[in-house]
Amino acid sequence: MTHLNLPILDQLQDAQSILIAGAGGGFDVYAGLPLYFTLREIYGEKQVHLANYSFTELGLAAITSRVDVLEKGLLIAARGEVIHPLPYLPEPYLAQWFQEVRGEEVPIWMFENTGALPLTYAYERLVRHLGIDAIILVDGGVDSIMRGDESGAGTLLEDTLSLIAVGGVDVPIKILACIGFGTEVEERVCHYNALQNMADLVKARAFYGACALTPEMSAFRWYESACRYVWEQPEHHKSHISTRIIPAVYGEFGAHDIYGGEVIPEVCLSPLMSLYWFFDAMTVLKHNQLADVLCQTTNKSNALQVTAQYVRRTATIRPRRALPY
Repeated sequence: MTHLNLPILDQLQDAQSILIAGAGGGFDVYAGLPLYFTLREIYGEKQVHLANYSFTELGLAAITSRVDVLEKGLLIAARGEVIHPLPYLPEPYLAQWFQEVRGEEVPIWMFENTGALPLTYAYERLVRHLGIDAIILVDGGVDSIMRGDESGAGTLLEDTLSLIAVGGVDVPIKILACIGFGTEVEERVCHYNALQNMADLVKARAFYGACALTPEMSAFRWYESACRYVWEQPEHHKSHISTRIIPAVYGEFGAHDIYGGEVIPEVCLSPLMSLYWFFDAMTVLKHNQLADVLCQTTNKSNALQVTAQYVRRTATIRPRRALPY
């Protein structure tokens, strides 16, 4: 198989403008690159766009040679070359990679790191601007399918905010894609609870299927190229998710570091990390117990505050359990 055997092609058949958006911030948009290149290969006539819930200060995004400002301080796109390098610029360096390596000027849309209400507004603006009729939220890891009632929910907050925002826009197709099962060691994600949540989504008929990256896929090679490009910029931060997905695709197993550095003993690379899992995003949102308390938040501080209040008053928490095999 030279390209991803996507199980979501039926859902995307009638879509003409598809947005692939990183759900949890950071390097999640990179985890969407294999989908981006696969869809461009399969659907030459469709438009495919990239966006990310961004941890980059949007006021600094003028460090690229061109910036499209759709909503000042809330939604912009980086294009072209990075002018003032910094140690954390995932989106601007991705735009530079497209220009330098592929000879393309691809805007990387950046959503402000904010609360549910302004984020929903930003999604609405981008949907209208690009004529979006399908959204694929991408999570590097699986904490986006956590519900908030379990131990080991990871960094659920940002994913929930993105799900709320997508739920608030008038787009007929809304899909959540997760990749990197087992990578979220630092976040202490409980994968027993993640699998239980997946089983509940299967029961709800919200699971669309799964597929795996392989080294032979051109979409995988472009993804690896983009990741290595930004990681190897001077002193730039690396993604602990994709630095595990990529060697797992090549067949590395157990404790392994892609750059030959010190390994974390708890890390166990496996073929599970190469799998994409696809879900109906709105069913995932319906199962998310944080959504109701976050839906009226106006900024990130507000979102953090109401999340902390929710955690303090939640009486029933599913305990952490180890996988039995």
